[in-house]
Amino acid sequence: MKINLITTCAGNKTFPISEDLKFKNLPYKNVYQEWINRLSQSNIHETAMKSYKGGYWNVIKDISSIVDNVYILSAGYGLITSDTYITPYSIGFKPDNEDYVGHKGFKTNEWWNLINQNNKINKLIKDNPDDKFILYVSFSYMKAIKDDILEVIDSPNLYIFSPDTKGKEFKSYILNTNLKMRHILGGNTMNITALTIKYFLKNINLIGWDKNNINQHFNNITKNLPDVFGDRFSHGRKKTTDEDIIKMIFEISPNLDCSPKKIQESIWTKGFSIGPNRLFRILDKIQK
Repeated sequence: MKINLITTCAGNKTFPISEDLKFKNLPYKNVYQEWINRLSQSNIHETAMKSYKGGYWNVIKDISSIVDNVYILSAGYGLITSDTYITPYSIGFKPDNEDYVGHKGFKTNEWWNLINQNNKINKLIKDNPDDKFILYVSFSYMKAIKDDILEVIDSPNLYIFSPDTKGKEFKSYILNTNLKMRHILGGNTMNITALTIKYFLKNINLIGWDKNNINQHFNNITKNLPDVFGDRFSHGRKKTTDEDIIKMIFEISPNLDCSPKKIQESIWTKGFSIGPNRLFRILDKIQK
């Protein structure tokens, strides 16, 4: 049995990014083919593991010494191994990213199906039924890979860590980890899931691979811990419509140049509740 981590890439790169490989600089015609051509003409720099950087990626490097293989979900390359040689690039699945694929008219799952058409996640999992696959994806990446992952989402050897993903087609298959683990492991919202995976792997002899036991373990150790955001989400705050949220967004950031975090905090200070999933959905709606 091999233990495999499938994780998202990091936005920060170790090496400078050529202007040609910033998605925003692509023409609006033949976008996908132009992207592939530019990648093929670029100078390969380093392995994927060494090409990404940041606090989140430092944890992934730690995990790589525990597992047998690390696979990376890259919006630029598709599904690659950590030892694949790549060139620095900028492209993303979040609406607040200036190189967001949606800016060129693509839905994120449409882009993933193009960029990853020859290396499916579901095939990797189906072809290795005796191996364990730990999948870490943020909400934006889960939406992007949904057509691929839904084919194997109920596989007994797939363990999904994605506490910010609440879509009804995914929710019942995601392990019951949550951001409260920050009280135990430290970190921040960017790296807490990676830290949780590291904790899980280091305690696998205690926790085991049974999904019910995994859920029970995380429920037990976090049930009495406070929410990491205190009362900033919904407690004591007013609910409102998407239309009113959109008006507030444009009041806060007329040119949509504020980060989602700053927009969210500004809405909180106005006395209204909004979570990150809803905010990203609304921002995506505005971009469209």
